Amino acid sequence: MGDSTRDADADVIVSGREPRRRARRPGGLVWLLVVAQAAALALALAVAVHYRAEAGRLDHRGAQAASPPVSPMPQVTSTALRLPAGGGVAGTVVITAAALPGASRAQFTVSAVITGGTPGTVYDLIGSDCSTADPRPDEVWATGLARADGTADLTGYTWTGAVARRYWMALDPSSADQSPGLHGYFAAGTATPFRAGQAPCGVSS
Repeated sequence: MGDSTRDADADVIVSGREPRRRARRPGGLVWLLVVAQAAALALALAVAVHYRAEAGRLDHRGAQAASPPVSPMPQVTSTALRLPAGGGVAGTVVITAAALPGASRAQFTVSAVITGGTPGTVYDLIGSDCSTADPRPDEVWATGLARADGTADLTGYTWTGAVARRYWMALDPSSADQSPGLHGYFAAGTATPFRAGQAPCGVSS
């Protein structure tokens, strides 16, 4: 996936570049925590820089202000959740979101660690938003290659979404036609599980 833009609700979802695969990464939950902390810092800095630049442009209206405005710090939320997957595959997902207080939009990333996978298989966390009655999994939240021991680190990239919009994710490939997964307000850093065979947006989070 390259640069992509979805414009359902004034750029409801905007993604950056797909992450480059690396040959080796530190495995397990240690890697996941490192990625979550790095994502939290990067998101907070990106949000702060963006809104500081916006404030600076608004303030330059002819006369210089006596002192520059103080920009509020972004609020960062990071949530670790068990990933419902089935078929002997287990995992943990971390959703990290950053937004200014009271903002309607936020930046977020999704990362995961899975075990019990098939060696050499590329696993994706796929999903979409719940703005339609039949959402299709046209977003890849995170991706990674399973190692010889069946473990995989799924790396995500930065998205911008509406805080009030619900999204969902599920592991692909999966042993079930309608695999279990997580749904919730990813841009607010929250999610809850849904069962195998259940419509991912059928139950409110």
